[in-house]
Amino acid sequence: MKGKFIIIEGCDFTGKSTVIEKLVVALKDLGIDACKMKALGETDYGIARRKFLMENKETLSNEEQADIMIDAMQDMNKKLSIKQEDGNFVVCDRYWHSTLVYQGIRQNALEMVNERLSNASLIDPYLTVILDCDTSVILERMKLRAETNSYDPKSAEEVEEIRNAYLKIAQRENTVMIDTTNLTSENVIEKILGFI
Repeated sequence: MKGKFIIIEGCDFTGKSTVIEKLVVALKDLGIDACKMKALGETDYGIARRKFLMENKETLSNEEQADIMIDAMQDMNKKLSIKQEDGNFVVCDRYWHSTLVYQGIRQNALEMVNERLSNASLIDPYLTVILDCDTSVILERMKLRAETNSYDPKSAEEVEEIRNAYLKIAQRENTVMIDTTNLTSENVIEKILGFI
């Protein structure tokens, strides 16, 4: 049986990393072979592309940023395809949805990003889960994280922009949004398992 490909998406500081870790464990507890992957940074090539992007974001055009991300995802798809063929459920930290949000919707370049993604022939996810959270909670969590990157939101306005962009893509097929504001990670896992 071919494994399912599940994406966990959303604004930073909504609990994605915790949910991914616990979802993989929950799937394994159900007797399902499961593993986690990252859309950017799963392969050596992807790690190098992500590093280049983070170090050069300010000098790269929006189109170049989108191309770098898509390039890294195409490379990750090779590994993903093997995992799926082996029957693994793959839980992925972000995917092309982030590119739609950050390089598409937020930069008023959705048409450009959609065109590049449609030409990329990326593997379609079985389910995309977008985690959302109140802006005030996100801002509090931001204060606790020592390490950030250039794509992390810097203000309440930026958090709202990102959340609203994810709301737009939450309407897509095989996509659900879960508000994690008042939920434990266990509650979130239970909801996701209900969709699988």
